[in-house]
Amino acid sequence: MAKLWGGDGLHPLVEAYTVGEDYRIDGDYMLPFDLQASEAHAMMLSKIGVLTAEEAQTLKKALKEIGELWREGKFKVERSQEDGHTAIEQYITEKYGEVGKKIHTGRSRNDQSLTMIRLFALDRLREVQRLVAELAAAAKARATALEGVPMPGYTHMQRAMPTTVGRWLDAFACGWEDASPLLAAAARVLDQNPLGSAAGFGINGLQLDRAETAKLMGFDRVQENPMYCGLSRGTFENVALQAMSFAMVLSCRFATDMMMFTQQESAFLRLPDNFVTGSSIMPQKKNYDLFEIMRANGKVFGSLQLQIQETVVGLGSGYHRDLQNTKKAFVEACELCTSTLRLLIEAVPRLEAREGNLKAAMTEDLFVTDEVYKRVAAGTPFREAYASAKADFFKRQAQREAEEDGAPSKRAKKGREV
Repeated sequence: MAKLWGGDGLHPLVEAYTVGEDYRIDGDYMLPFDLQASEAHAMMLSKIGVLTAEEAQTLKKALKEIGELWREGKFKVERSQEDGHTAIEQYITEKYGEVGKKIHTGRSRNDQSLTMIRLFALDRLREVQRLVAELAAAAKARATALEGVPMPGYTHMQRAMPTTVGRWLDAFACGWEDASPLLAAAARVLDQNPLGSAAGFGINGLQLDRAETAKLMGFDRVQENPMYCGLSRGTFENVALQAMSFAMVLSCRFATDMMMFTQQESAFLRLPDNFVTGSSIMPQKKNYDLFEIMRANGKVFGSLQLQIQETVVGLGSGYHRDLQNTKKAFVEACELCTSTLRLLIEAVPRLEAREGNLKAAMTEDLFVTDEVYKRVAAGTPFREAYASAKADFFKRQAQREAEEDGAPSKRAKKGREV
């Protein structure tokens, strides 16, 4: 199939290597946003007199048709087409004739890609912001319900001081709440229209109305400098993932806590059986491996963000095809973030506290710091209160351990005397 740039007879290995998975990413994720940008561009071309009103309406009809076919799974982007831009233009040209050859007027595949990725990124940022707000609210509600349930607090993975299940869960709720302004700030940075920047130098022969396309696509403003538009490719995706990473990292830390608090040695928390898996050999197993996968996905998310950042770091201004490889990483990272949040929205409200195990775990060691401050309140200097409470605790502990260690030998001795 002919390329937009010609390229008939391209070596098949070169085509496969340079196209990579770009055509699939466009076909699976980007096409609706490419169609949205193409419609805005066509309407603008009509407004400035490049297209007639009839041609603009034909293009609008064709783009809507492609969207419907895509939603039905009937519009596919082929590797030979390289990307969704080509697939769209070729469909319109084949079905509607000469008007299809005009839709690319005043733009390059560079700003076409920039625009559809920008629209996709804003869509995902707003989706993550909505999901994280829903998760924070769910965690707050469950934390309130569990506020009175005592729980050991931990530092260095060792028992530290008393807390409650509610306070522990509310800590994560507070974090998820704080993710929202970061996501909003990233969206504010990205909310600029790059369409019309063409290959990074604008179009000298046409007076494109970039404010019009910005309005039609719902952008807050125009990204004025066309060279900055090109410079922002990959960089803005990195900004979006940096904002998402706050919620993602926090979710993975929650996953680590859940692995610790659901193991049999503590058994403080649990979820219904439809959230756990089993073993193919050990019938008794209930595995909370959703949290193991979540922990791993946090690291994968970070590696995808770093992949984009490291790709961009080595580039100068202007377009470089290295940037093509940031698209797949960006889509995968967004999918990991949204799927993680959706899962937690289902899991957190169903979190159960095993109160008997929690109360049994509230042993004397957790209250030693409280004893320090009782002595401080009675007038003892803090450092003296600290030292005396520490000495008293370890003395009592040594006595208990000696009694426990000696109990079997005493019973044996008593038995021999009888």
